[in-house]
Amino acid sequence: RHSFGRFYYRFRSGESGLDVYSRVSSFISTLVRDCYQYRKAGYDLDRTDVIVVTHGLSLRLFLMRWFQFGVEEFEASRNPDNADIVVMEKKCNTGEYRWYQLDPVQRERLNLPHRCGP
Repeated sequence: RHSFGRFYYRFRSGESGLDVYSRVSSFISTLVRDCYQYRKAGYDLDRTDVIVVTHGLSLRLFLMRWFQFGVEEFEASRNPDNADIVVMEKKCNTGEYRWYQLDPVQRERLNLPHRCGP
């Protein structure tokens, strides 16, 4: 496992971080498509919350994909504590631009790159 790294190593009869990353990427595509369809149907997504319940590894891979950080940064990140809550907060400027960020305390606790939050 140490030779390949946690992202690439696949357990016997199991999956690697890369496998989970691929599934997370598919989930994000579905989530974005669903949000687009809800917005088109008239829902105000700026006032809508989405809750995702998942395991620590899947959460880290979701954040890796969402914030587009690399394998080395993933390897340096840490799992949240059991039953921990991690919040991606939506930010909007005066125009149409929107982005998400993590609270700095959560970002530091998970040892995530600075671009994941302020």
